[in-house]
Amino acid sequence: MKKIYSRVELLADETGAVCREAVGRVRVALCYPNSYAVGMANLGFQTIYRLLNERDDVVCERVFLDTGASGRTLESDTPLGEMEIIAFSISFELDYPNVLRMLLAAGITPYAAERYGPTVIAGGATMSYNPEPLAPFLDAVLVGEAEETLGPLIDALIAGESPAGLPGVYVPAAPGSVTRQRVDDLSAYQAYTQVYSSHSEFGNMTLIEIGRGCPYGCRFCVASHCYRPARWRSMESMLPIIQNGLLQRKRVGLIGASVTDHPQIIPLCEEILRLGGEPSPASMRADALTPELLALLARGGTRSITLAPETGREELRRSVGKHMTDESLFAAVLRARAVGINHVKLYFIIGLPGEMEEDVAAIPALALRLAKETGARVSLGCSAFVPKPGTPFARMPMAAEKENRRKLESITRALRGRLDYTHESARWAAWQGVLARGDRSLAPALLDIAAALDTPAAWRTAFRAHGINPAQFSTRDLPAAEALVWDFINTPTNKSSIG
Repeated sequence: MKKIYSRVELLADETGAVCREAVGRVRVALCYPNSYAVGMANLGFQTIYRLLNERDDVVCERVFLDTGASGRTLESDTPLGEMEIIAFSISFELDYPNVLRMLLAAGITPYAAERYGPTVIAGGATMSYNPEPLAPFLDAVLVGEAEETLGPLIDALIAGESPAGLPGVYVPAAPGSVTRQRVDDLSAYQAYTQVYSSHSEFGNMTLIEIGRGCPYGCRFCVASHCYRPARWRSMESMLPIIQNGLLQRKRVGLIGASVTDHPQIIPLCEEILRLGGEPSPASMRADALTPELLALLARGGTRSITLAPETGREELRRSVGKHMTDESLFAAVLRARAVGINHVKLYFIIGLPGEMEEDVAAIPALALRLAKETGARVSLGCSAFVPKPGTPFARMPMAAEKENRRKLESITRALRGRLDYTHESARWAAWQGVLARGDRSLAPALLDIAAALDTPAAWRTAFRAHGINPAQFSTRDLPAAEALVWDFINTPTNKSSIG
């Protein structure tokens, strides 16, 4: 069983936390509805914490699911009910019941219309493409990138004004259209590790986001469509942050949807090495892994690369917008082996639109062939396709749980233990699919789940009790003429900003 650390132990291990006097300041609880380890590895969460505490009129303290079980903040052990603003940073649909668990643990009325007390707001990835399942519980939602919209929202709440009508702010009690916000000049807003902790999932690194969005158009991918266009921070703007980070950690995690496409990736890695650090890109494309870049990564201690072919066959890969050939995959692994990087991690998705049985069978076949022909140590992970709002596949049906489980098990049988293989739960993927395209009718079921043990059985019972058929949200094809739950969210006009 994973150890749960006390708030005293966590605070003693941290560097960079902000603990200051709350008198004369508006108190904000920044909540992450998952574990401390996961939340502290989230740069969005860390950035909001820093931005709020840069204000002289605010004191922001953190709460995590495993530290706020009693409904109190990490920094000062203050009850959530005594905070003026409770802000949730939400990255995953399956964390929705945890939002309600944290409110219930603090004795705070979940439904916004019935609540007297703290103002409850939310932001994060899932809130930026469909906040409706949680809408009845929230007073306001930040839709999109928060760097330029968080301040005006907090100003309005402090002044006692309605934030309705502010750019990027959705008020569920006064619904109307809202434009998803985007920061065009990322270099003006840095995102990096503010608080260091060995108990974070990436506690051995300084994390810095070097870009946002993705220059490619994979039809299933939120990053490719909800956060487009691809934007990059300039190397010059990031170097002071990296230099300070190297005082804390030697390894520098470079974060982004397609890190190896950064126009300055080579000189950036060279400079990190010159400063005594070790560059560690989070995501890579096979055709961007040049011998020069791989040599730099090997010098910095990189011993594995992560690549995402997504499918086992090129035909399906092309149809979903993933333009990676088997040839480029094999060539990248051989180039990595040439500089001493011998481990490759592959990620695949089953259940994509247009998938046939031969596509599923091709996943273990490709991984085994790659291991045999390159001599690399190959491991693979697999997840199920979930149609996400804002993507070209948003209307496509998700495969039934039973079908996804069968496919995942068939890969296990084909591998016969010859390669390391992990996969996400088909059952939990099915519930993720329900929430991704869900609406406000799910709210009562989510509240029931929050009051119960977090098991698939509890989810089934809650949905059945409220007469909700999960299939209407996940495994159903949404006709072109049907209005979408998230149609009120507008996408900003695309314009590139690199610098």
